[in-house]
This record gives sequence, C-alpha cells and structure tokens, in this order.
Amino acid sequence: MIKIFTKFLLLVLPLLVALEGMAQRYEAEDATLAGGAAKQACATCSGGFAVAQGEGNLTFAVTLPKEGYYNIYLRAAAPGGDKINTFEIGGNTLDFSLKQNSQYTTLKLISAQKLAAGPHLAKIMKSWGWINIDYIAFEEIDGTDRFDLNQTLVTPNPTAESKALYDFLLDSYGDKIISGVMTLNSMDEVNWLKQNTGKEPALAGMDFMHSGRNYTWYNDKEPITDARNWYTRNGIPALMWHWRDPSRATEEFYTQNQGKPNGTTFDISKVTDTNSAEYAAMLADIDYIAGLLKELQDQHVPVIWRPLHEAAGGWFWWGAKGPEPLKALWHLMYERMVIHHGLRNLIWVWTREPNDDAWYPGDAYVDIVGRDIYKDGDHSSQTLEFSDMNNRYGGKKMLTLSETGSFPDVDNLVRDGAAWSWYMPWYGGYTRNSKYNTLDLWKKMFAHDYVITLDEMPELRTYERQDVVKGPTGIWGRPAAARHFIAYPTQVTSHLTVSSTERMHKVEVYNSLGMRVISQKVNGTKATVPFVGLAPGVYLVKVDQEGAVKVVKQ
Repeated sequence: MIKIFTKFLLLVLPLLVALEGMAQRYEAEDATLAGGAAKQACATCSGGFAVAQGEGNLTFAVTLPKEGYYNIYLRAAAPGGDKINTFEIGGNTLDFSLKQNSQYTTLKLISAQKLAAGPHLAKIMKSWGWINIDYIAFEEIDGTDRFDLNQTLVTPNPTAESKALYDFLLDSYGDKIISGVMTLNSMDEVNWLKQNTGKEPALAGMDFMHSGRNYTWYNDKEPITDARNWYTRNGIPALMWHWRDPSRATEEFYTQNQGKPNGTTFDISKVTDTNSAEYAAMLADIDYIAGLLKELQDQHVPVIWRPLHEAAGGWFWWGAKGPEPLKALWHLMYERMVIHHGLRNLIWVWTREPNDDAWYPGDAYVDIVGRDIYKDGDHSSQTLEFSDMNNRYGGKKMLTLSETGSFPDVDNLVRDGAAWSWYMPWYGGYTRNSKYNTLDLWKKMFAHDYVITLDEMPELRTYERQDVVKGPTGIWGRPAAARHFIAYPTQVTSHLTVSSTERMHKVEVYNSLGMRVISQKVNGTKATVPFVGLAPGVYLVKVDQEGAVKVVKQ
C-alpha cells in the first residue's frame, strides 16, 4: 500500500508543483462554504485539506493582478460517480462534468477567459453535487492567438456569394457582433423591431418547418422568398429546419420520450439501412428541401444553413437514438445536398449542446458552431460558454449564439471579449416581451458601434476580404491567396493532379477526421496522386505541409 501511495505521489506532485509555479491557487478549504460543503483532511491535497461539496456550494475570493486572459483549473475528485456541477465568475456560468474517479485530477475548466484586474467571486455550485475539491487556479496566458479560424468553407468550390458572406463574417468576428432575430411568419419580428426601434437586425432567421408537408394553408416557398428578398437588402438569411416526422405518421418533430404523448417515434437509426422505408423517407425530404435551396443558389443567394439543431438534447427525433445515427444523417444530408444536388451556396452551422463531443459531425462538415441558450433575464455575455467552445473546437470555428431567449447586453460582450459572431433571439415573446428583452435593451444594442444592424451592412454580393491573414491556419493551411498550388479535378474519380508554381517535395492527403491517408514524395512542379481505394467523401490536399485544398472523392 505504501509503495502504491508513493508511486501516486511521484506522478501527481510534478503536476502540482508545475501548476503552483505558473498559476495563482485558491484552496477550497479557504473558500466560503455553504449548504453542507465541509472541510476534510486530505493527505494528497496541496494544503493537506479538501472540501467535500455534498449538496453545497463554494465561493472563492479571487484577486487578479491585472486584466488579461486566464486559463482556469480545478483539482477535484468524483468518488461517487459521474457528476455535473456549475462554475460561475462575473455573473457568467458554465456546467462542467467529472467522470467517476476517487483520485484527484486537474481539469481545465476554462481556456483563455478575459478577466479584469482586481477582485472576483468564483463559485462552484451544485448540480449533481458530491465532488471533492482541492483548489482552483488561475493561469495568465497570452490571449492574442486564441483564434485559428478556417479561412475557407467546407463546401468545395463555393459560390462567389457564399464566399463573400463568409469573408464578411470572418472580418467581423471579434470586432463586432451581428444583430439578428428569428421570424415565424414572413419577417414578422423584423417588422416589429423596425416599428418599435426604427432599425432592423442584419440577420433574419427563417424555418422550413411547414415546407414539403402539402399544407393547403401554407406557401412552401415562403422561406426562400423571404431569404431572397432579405438578401437583396444586404441582409443575411439564416435558414433552419424543424423537420417534421419524415414518415408522415405524425406532424411532430418532438419525440414521445420527451413527455409529448403525440410525439413521433420515427427511427433515425434506419439511416444506415438504405433499403428501409425510413431511409427513403428521409432522402425524399432532403431532396425536397435541397430543391428549394437550389432555387436560392440559382438566384445567387447564399444561406446560413443550420439543420438538425440541438441534436444531443434528445427532444427531436434526429437526436433520439444517440450520436452515431445523427452523424450518419448529417453526412448523408451534406453528401446529398453538396455532391448530388450541387449546392454550393450553404454555410453549414452545427448547434452544440452540453457534453455532445461524440455527436459532432467533424470539421470537414461544419463551418460555424452555434449554441442555443435560454436563460430568462440573463443578459451576461455567456463568455464562459464562448471560451469553452473555442477551446473544444481548437479556435478553428467561428462561434455564434444561434438561438437565445434573453440576449447578452453589449456592454458585457465588449467587457468580456466574448466574440460571438451573431445573436438571434427567438420569435414571439422572446423578442417582444420585456421579461426576456426590454425595448430599451433592443434600442441600446442597435445604437451601439459594436452591433451591426441592417443599415450598416456592406454590399454583400461584391464583398471582399478586408483582414490580412498571416501564417498557417492549422490543417486547413494558408488562405487561398497565399497558396502556391492547385489540385484538380475537385470531384475526383480515380486520380488527382497537383500543380505548383514552385518545386514540390511531398503531397499529403487527409480525410475528414484529420487522418493522413496518402503521403507521396514529389520532385517537381506537377504530380499525379491516385485516389483509387479511398472511400467517397471530402479530403484535404496539402503540399509540403502547406495548403490545404478541399476535394471530393466520388
């Protein structure tokens, strides 16, 4: 037993010493304890004590020497099973999880969080409770490099309009936030805001919820008509899809297991059975919506496209069977829309839910990651959510508040450096009721320099990138203007040709998971790369560790 304990100390002490040297530590036993949280002896803990949280809460008095970006760590154990609890600082909260472990481990709660100099109250509050806490620590870092954004869209050869819109989003990111609102009936909330504030948001949300159902009372093309009209005014159309039961057995998108007696039991797991009636039904619906989106492409209208939202919540049928069927459906939709139907005007948005890492479709299928947050009356910047997501996606994806109830106050956004791309409150009461957002807050947002409204939008059709991007950008490589090679055809059947203005030494091909599948030595300015044997899908081509160019294997 002594030998085991000694080995454990040899493993854990270097980490504790390293963390102590680079960060400010705050011992749990020195925090203000409430609700049954209790100090207890702990031989392996840094101060000889820990706090058994139980059903209680801990409040740490933290003083930071200067304003800056900080990583925040928690050293804790969860001997009673997997647990979820809540961390709070500056009025912003984030749920965090710990896997069952009787040994103390160090968890990075937050990465690159902007915090002001001076005193702060940091809290650990019960959700499931019952973890043991050693300390929290704050490590000051250089936050200037927290973003490594993808410079190109995941769709090969995107339309000029979608590229221009994406370039505008990239230029705005971190400098301003784009105002938005969700509509229900043909620009209803946009019109209400115009009447009550004198201004209109830059982004308008529309829904295919009623399209393709043969409703006699509904015009299936209302969403795309609104999108086209909005874009002609330099507005950003954001389309989503509350996808009703593909089998037509019900008109629901919610599932029965969420307490909705009339909910659908449609089985998404059949997505992998190409002979099933469910697969045929899903494919038919995708094809129908693709046809509507194709009309927008033919009219040179780009679309923020946010399908299969909130999947990991489980309340919609597309999330009812876990992550694997959902990812299969996302990939099917992408391949069907982009490859089969040739849609090149879509900017793909994934909507994250807590603890949904296993659900993520992959970097090669997602341009932007959104978060739907409904916290009534909470106008904080949601900066902890932002920092957590930015860390999870490696700073490569722009992040957005794709739905909100109460949206952040602009003063909090600027103070906290929460660089959300846009915010979009839901329609109805969430837009109009002061319980969620007051008219004074709407007016304040629309009048602020940090917030982009419709009247401040540039000419989107001809927009050109303003920011100069320097250096490599991870696996995606340098921006297009800096590349020195081309790869063709973009839709590969058997062989790919790579041509460069400079001598090449190595051509590498990566799949959508970032795994290298081809490495070919070259000594010249042109190379032929065999794709025979590779599965259909999206691939990235790099030359001498630079690039990359996106191609599709048919």
